[in-house]
Amino acid sequence: MNFDELNSELGRFGISIPRLAEIVGIGKKAMYERFKGESQFKQGEILIIKKTLKLSDSRLVEIFFSD
Repeated sequence: MNFDELNSELGRFGISIPRLAEIVGIGKKAMYERFKGESQFKQGEILIIKKTLKLSDSRLVEIFFSD
């Protein structure tokens, strides 16, 4: 997971982490846990983020499936 790249994409759209939590349908605490690496994004959450941030498939892989 590349959190810096995800933060970069959020910045392009002016979306905060709490706002992303609302969009995805989870609590702020759960979203911050994901950003800290304490828990992982679920498939459905990733798909919502992909649509929200208009990520290409390759960009999605760069962000969510990189080491």
